[in-house]
Amino acid sequence: MKTHNILHLSPSAMYHLFMKKVVIMGLTLFFFSCGDTVINTEKSVSDSNDDFKLTLTVSDEIVRLNDSIKLTAFVERKVHKDSIDGYVSMKMIIDAVGGTIDGHSFSSASNITVSMDDLTGSPFQALAFFLPKYSYNSSQKEYYSYMEKGHVSASFDGLFVSIPISMVEPR
Repeated sequence: MKTHNILHLSPSAMYHLFMKKVVIMGLTLFFFSCGDTVINTEKSVSDSNDDFKLTLTVSDEIVRLNDSIKLTAFVERKVHKDSIDGYVSMKMIIDAVGGTIDGHSFSSASNITVSMDDLTGSPFQALAFFLPKYSYNSSQKEYYSYMEKGHVSASFDGLFVSIPISMVEPR
């Protein structure tokens, strides 16, 4: 079966036209695949009661021993402050098993003062980093004394959320 050259182009011109299309498609694919939304490793868990919603987000569930992951604890007020019955301790705790918490906007992860407006929908956010605990033998170039599975957690006003974290040796 014979193909028809309806554009009346030479074989060389058809080859160049084809190659231009391949390059344009390749560049388009490259630019779309370089976006941050292609692979989203972020994970969140939430819990709520009548007064507040607590959300804990980690940038990744897997952390290399010589690295860290970002944690964000977010509290949102669900009702106006005057509608809350009883006492609310405005303290948040962020804790970890298998590593330590390095706080960005607070000095103690076990005593974070939550400060927010009185209005419904008022937010508070705490940023921290999880650093795995481990030991390293430089002469044998090996990691030891670390947990393969750890946890990060946040608590506020009787709400508790936790996310498991896998710890792996660096490549």
